[in-house]
Amino acid sequence: MLSFFYLCTAIGVLINVIYANIYIELVVHILHFITYFMLCFSLSFLLVFVLLVAKSNRIIDKKVQVSIIVVFGLLLLGLLLFPNGITINESTNWKPEWSWSFFIYSIIVCSMMVIAPTSYYSIKIYRKFEHPKLKKKWIYFLIGVFGYYFLYYGTSLSNTLADPTFRVIWSIISLPTLIGSYFIYYGVAKTI
Repeated sequence: MLSFFYLCTAIGVLINVIYANIYIELVVHILHFITYFMLCFSLSFLLVFVLLVAKSNRIIDKKVQVSIIVVFGLLLLGLLLFPNGITINESTNWKPEWSWSFFIYSIIVCSMMVIAPTSYYSIKIYRKFEHPKLKKKWIYFLIGVFGYYFLYYGTSLSNTLADPTFRVIWSIISLPTLIGSYFIYYGVAKTI
């Protein structure tokens, strides 16, 4: 599950890099949506990973895992129902501008479906650990997860406000959080 989290994140980042130098409105619009979808969709794999650690694969069996991932994916595809949800063209200087309805729907779906439960179970797991080394490793994981969430919320708000000053401030503030994905890896995948 953790590998799928990283794979989706990597695909989202790669597509973002690709469309940064394309100036065809429809293509950029589609690629921006795919980027955003993949970066959000990766969160479902993080949730399933945390649930597996918290509850075991007998309770969170394949059927439950697939259900969580598919339902969240379908809810994310609901973003396509907002006809003017994303504007990205020459008039926006090729930077995405989101409608408030697109933003609110995204925040509600991501927060309720994956961010809140992942946060809850991650903290619960931390409290269950008794060994200091495991607790320390899990802290790195938590820092990485919350850094990713910080990046998600801030970037979403930046795209919705579409204020040039806020975008510059956000790009500076968000730079350190980019290492969050490494903390997730360091906390659980590397040596736990």
